[in-house]
Amino acid sequence: MINNKKTLLQILLTICLVVVAVGWRLINNSYQIAPNLELVTAVSVLAAVTMGWRAALIVPITTMVISDLIIGNTSIFVFTWGSFAVIGLGATLLRKLKNKPKLQILSSVGFAAVSSFLFFAVTNFGVWVQGWYPATLSGLVNSYIMAIPFYRTMLIGNLIIVPSVITILQLVKSRQTANISVVNPLVRK
Repeated sequence: MINNKKTLLQILLTICLVVVAVGWRLINNSYQIAPNLELVTAVSVLAAVTMGWRAALIVPITTMVISDLIIGNTSIFVFTWGSFAVIGLGATLLRKLKNKPKLQILSSVGFAAVSSFLFFAVTNFGVWVQGWYPATLSGLVNSYIMAIPFYRTMLIGNLIIVPSVITILQLVKSRQTANISVVNPLVRK
């Protein structure tokens, strides 16, 4: 019974994370609130930290597949989906710090910066490889230069959202631990 309940909770959390990220991608695409401000990194981190590597892959890939089917995507989808898959798997490193709240929160800041740079580097390389810019070194450099505004938005967003998500998770966990330590002695009496 406990395993079934845990599995059900993980499935529900996975669905919720995907719905939130897909919803944001659709709203942001429709209203152009902040181009390249993504929640995919944050939900991937949350999936990795709370549920492990399988969820760290399922959440970003499912998010991208569903939202790209609605929004549409270009031929660089392999680079975008691949980047988010690597980010999700990389976030499992943060899972190892689950019993060190302050270190996990601090590390999430660095992870947000690294994951933003990874996405920027991989996807803009993909843009260049697919011929959107001349197949020269200056074409490659230009593909990165033209993407800086999008990178800046993603970087700032991730630097705020990812540590916030981890901080909230740690606060919830500490609150649950506090409740358990208060209730258990009362129940034993």
